[in-house]
Amino acid sequence: MSAFCPTSLPTSSWKNFLHRNLRLGKSRDVIMAAWLLLAIACGFLAYIARMHEVTHDAFHEMSLFREALIDGEIHKQDVFAYTPTVNPSVHHEWATGAVLYFVSVGTGLGVVGISLLKFLLVASLWLMLYRVARMRGAHPAIFALLSFVVFPVLWVGFATVRAQNFTLLFIAIQLWMQERDCRGHRLWVVGWLVMLVAWLNLHAGFVVGAGMIAFHTLERFGTAWWCKRTWMAGLQATWHLLLAAPVAVLVLRINPYGWEYIPYLVRAISMPRPLIREWQPLWQTYMPVMTVIVFAGSVALFAYAQRNTRLRRARGAAFLAICTYMALKHIRHGSIYAVVWIAYVPAWISHTRLGRNLIAMIDRDRSIAIRVSQGIVCATLLFATYHQFWMPTMPPRRLYSTACYPIAAVEYLQENNFSGNLLTPFHVGSYVSWEMYPDVKVSLDGRYEVAYQEQVLPEHNAFFGAEGDWWEFLERYPTDAVLVHIQAPVVEKFGILSDSAETPHPPLKEAWRVVYRDDSFVILAADHCRLPTVDRTGDALPDGAWEAFSRTHAHWNRRPNRVLANH
Repeated sequence: MSAFCPTSLPTSSWKNFLHRNLRLGKSRDVIMAAWLLLAIACGFLAYIARMHEVTHDAFHEMSLFREALIDGEIHKQDVFAYTPTVNPSVHHEWATGAVLYFVSVGTGLGVVGISLLKFLLVASLWLMLYRVARMRGAHPAIFALLSFVVFPVLWVGFATVRAQNFTLLFIAIQLWMQERDCRGHRLWVVGWLVMLVAWLNLHAGFVVGAGMIAFHTLERFGTAWWCKRTWMAGLQATWHLLLAAPVAVLVLRINPYGWEYIPYLVRAISMPRPLIREWQPLWQTYMPVMTVIVFAGSVALFAYAQRNTRLRRARGAAFLAICTYMALKHIRHGSIYAVVWIAYVPAWISHTRLGRNLIAMIDRDRSIAIRVSQGIVCATLLFATYHQFWMPTMPPRRLYSTACYPIAAVEYLQENNFSGNLLTPFHVGSYVSWEMYPDVKVSLDGRYEVAYQEQVLPEHNAFFGAEGDWWEFLERYPTDAVLVHIQAPVVEKFGILSDSAETPHPPLKEAWRVVYRDDSFVILAADHCRLPTVDRTGDALPDGAWEAFSRTHAHWNRRPNRVLANH
């Protein structure tokens, strides 16, 4: 019997709604399952509540799309940088920029549109994962309990808002499609091909989907052959998948770059990224000890499930094993591993002795399970609300991460009509382009291999780290000013670039001087820039999120100015 008194029960229509959407039989405790699932939803919301800083990738994606609207085409040659770039510059996330641009600037919703998009993607992802897990036989309580396990690995894909969010959702949708395939449905292949076109234009993570299809085809073929011991049985089970393969290759052409997309993709996949944090091994992530322990626990549950699961239920195990290796190798792939893990492992565990014991324990103490779930909901909602989970921000100072935005520094450059080449760190170059292109070109932004030649990032790191003859960067590339975080080692060396310095300055064509300083950033400028000296140290710095996504940045406001400048 339920621990709730009759007056606390929902109406019959509400019960029917829960029955339909939670996919529960009449014998299950709908109330308990609903609270457990609500607890995991609120728990994940709290876990990512502090990740409301706008990712810098959003600005180079939107900048590219805005220029495409102004010029009538997506540029294949880079227009934002003055340092060496690749040709063609294949921006595989251009459609993400289009989505972000329309939901914020285009609609006039600004950061509200960005926030709505983020939570729509997150909610859709969890609904699809729950649907897949239930199709595979997961008990709702096991799904809720085990999903908590991989939160420390899952979080990395949920910044505000990354193209990777689309990949995670598409992976969940494809897992659902593959479950449909195992039930004899074939029409889903058409939907997958349509999704593939959207996917490859939003994010290069579509290669994960292609790999999933390959593993699924092999599993389906092998299972059919094993059951009937004939090759014809395998072909009958996979003919639609084999026919879809060449069509999938052809649809790769449906993007603004045509077949040039493929050589870029090969280069990007094979390219080492030792200087990018999220491409480091898992044990170098945020809170590495806890993350590694949790990851090891999730792998142990995966191994236990395989040992105690019949072969016919083990579909997807090979692909999840590959995801396990990739997550260990790269922090970035942890979220992909977690998504596949949540879809598969709770279903496997539900059919083991461990799972049955957990279900029996929860059934014996339903009132305790409900009360604990209610406590989790209240605590996590309070935590998420305290951190204003709904409000995208662009912090002017370092907060939860090492990144922050030069809001006041860019305002200073705009107020003084600066134009020219600006040396920028990896995390802020795209924001400068969004605010100041075409008057200002940057030396580096977050596009990395998409736009820049391989030596550009190491050269920047040497400059900001004041390594070797760091000042030579200023002569190697036609730089007019430098925007640098105040904590960079090179800031302490800026004095030697001035004629007034007591020590001999390097052999540069002209003297350089610090023209702007606040608590987060410093601007160094060559004498010919004629910029005034401003010191805002100690001043309150603005959060620029509302302004950055306002309609003042729209293409229809930029186009008239561009026409006048060209004339």
